[in-house]
Amino acid sequence: MPRPYFYRQPEKASVLVICLWVVMILSILGLGLTGLVFQEIKFASTYQRLVLSLPVARAALKTVFLERQNDLTPAYDTLAELTLPSKGVLCGDNSYKYYFTDLDASGSGAVVDEGALLNINLASLEMLEKLPGLNEDLAKSIVDSGLRPFKSINEVLLVEGISEKDFILFKDMVTVYGNGKVNLNTANKPVLLALGMDEELADAILRFRKEHKIEPPKDSFVTEPEYGINNLSTLAADLAEFASIGLRQEQTILGLSTWLDVKSEYLRLNIIPQFGGASGVRYSITIHPSTNKVISWREY
Repeated sequence: MPRPYFYRQPEKASVLVICLWVVMILSILGLGLTGLVFQEIKFASTYQRLVLSLPVARAALKTVFLERQNDLTPAYDTLAELTLPSKGVLCGDNSYKYYFTDLDASGSGAVVDEGALLNINLASLEMLEKLPGLNEDLAKSIVDSGLRPFKSINEVLLVEGISEKDFILFKDMVTVYGNGKVNLNTANKPVLLALGMDEELADAILRFRKEHKIEPPKDSFVTEPEYGINNLSTLAADLAEFASIGLRQEQTILGLSTWLDVKSEYLRLNIIPQFGGASGVRYSITIHPSTNKVISWREY
């Protein structure tokens, strides 16, 4: 006597369950393999950028040194000159861009050449105590510190009495490089005030360097005039005519002549290697253009 039809239903159900489990296992394995492949691709891409970033940055650095050697206005560095965006293209999709500014999220930034800053190893007590976060006692602690001359700005944190909160307020206004002279074309107002200028004189210099037209050299290919300060010897007289500053302020400028310059001896260079649409490792490099020397090199 044959079995009823319903006795075969459990057998078919078991086969269906097994098939579903096989499909599920294969799907899990497929997802795992896909994730592994993507990770390998991502690792290979990242590794390639890390390996290629350094030679691209070195190529950019050589370009910068060459451009500084061929500077058409070697006697001065203006704000516009240092903030012009620069880019270089290498083989394939490899390229780089570099700048002398620290860019924030909005794309704006401040010049960070070391000549715009106050040399903490050479500045006087009177100058240091005018910096944000410092007073006479803290400035004296820095001047009298056995760590001075500092090799790095961060060493100032080791001075007794200097807190991290104080340090953050003035760290972007000081440097350990250079001969102590400050570039009037790039220095900000707090640095000018620390030098001993009053508010009126500092504001006059900031306006003057923005509006004073410098005619291009006759023997150069420069066609557009620059704006800034190119002559310190006539600065006091030029400012007196431009902003009607007083005799005391003219004397301040003359008294600070050994601390002022219109050119930056050291520059801090930022380089971003690029590979197609991706950016590589970023570098912040302090250079001494006149000798083509690299002073410091940092990845970030």
